[in-house]
Amino acid sequence: MSSGAGGTQRYGLLASHQYPRTQNLREQLGELFGLVEYGAELGYDSVFAIHHYVANLQTPQVTSMVASLLPYSGDMQVGTAIMLATFMHPVQIAEEFATLDHLSNGRIVLGVGAGYRDDEFDAFGLDKTTRGARLAETVEVVRALWQDEPVHHEGRFYRLDGQRISVPPLQPGGPEIWIGAGAFPAIRRAARLGDAWLAPGNPPTAGWFDEAVGEYDGALAERQRTPSRRPVIVELYCAATDEEARAQAEPFVRDEYFTYSDYKQLSWQKSRFDYLWDEVFLIGSPETIARKILDLRAHGFDHIIHRPFWIGMPIEMARESIRLVATEVRPRVEELIRDGN
Repeated sequence: MSSGAGGTQRYGLLASHQYPRTQNLREQLGELFGLVEYGAELGYDSVFAIHHYVANLQTPQVTSMVASLLPYSGDMQVGTAIMLATFMHPVQIAEEFATLDHLSNGRIVLGVGAGYRDDEFDAFGLDKTTRGARLAETVEVVRALWQDEPVHHEGRFYRLDGQRISVPPLQPGGPEIWIGAGAFPAIRRAARLGDAWLAPGNPPTAGWFDEAVGEYDGALAERQRTPSRRPVIVELYCAATDEEARAQAEPFVRDEYFTYSDYKQLSWQKSRFDYLWDEVFLIGSPETIARKILDLRAHGFDHIIHRPFWIGMPIEMARESIRLVATEVRPRVEELIRDGN
């Protein structure tokens, strides 16, 4: 187990822009943008867009979504959690996110991952077994391009012969790159490549966090690296009491997780849903959620990014939940930290 996080606990929203094909996408996005704007007013620290191709839900594309979130985000960091960099050329990524860095006045975070859905690899005609190597080379090339110098690169997947991107990023050296990873080899890769490991908050078994954080910390120590943050994505819903929170959220969370389980790589989530619901998700009163955030903080996680709603949940419920997080959970966590609990 990590020795624990230090410093300020941060809070972010996962802008989960995926909707059934029967829903009006423009209306749903309008509600989402209003929620993000409300989150900015409440003092949330960050907001992140998601990314998938050929999905079983309407899923607007990630670069467009990041740009669309900027006017509603106040002074929040805005990023991707995660972008499937495996399917994109590093020149495109470097140019697009350098541009977004300027549009946001330096608030961009680039979260990337290798992908897992077979149909995405099939659609792009890519060998899934190369995804880790592709991601590593992509990150290497993006970082080189962000130095605003001609890049000479001869790699397994990409070749550059002195090209230089047209717009250097606003942040010196470019935005932070966070690496999403769940398998232990990928977690060790995140320690080697990323400014941070973007951890999944729905572990399949008890004790997984201890093992995963141990893998990450060990790989960091080998390379004498220190991450910029320790973010984790969680499922979170807050109401006045545990009973209310669980009754209100359960049908929506269950429906979305059963929808995810259509993908064979996530099929375990259906059979393990009761475990996730009872032991893992942050569903409850402000006091219950504050205690669970402290548990995550004990593993080192200092940036809680949470999905504020699930398929079909009325936006009013999401607004009330994030209000409680900002006005009751966050102060309670700060109090518990000061008291050494």
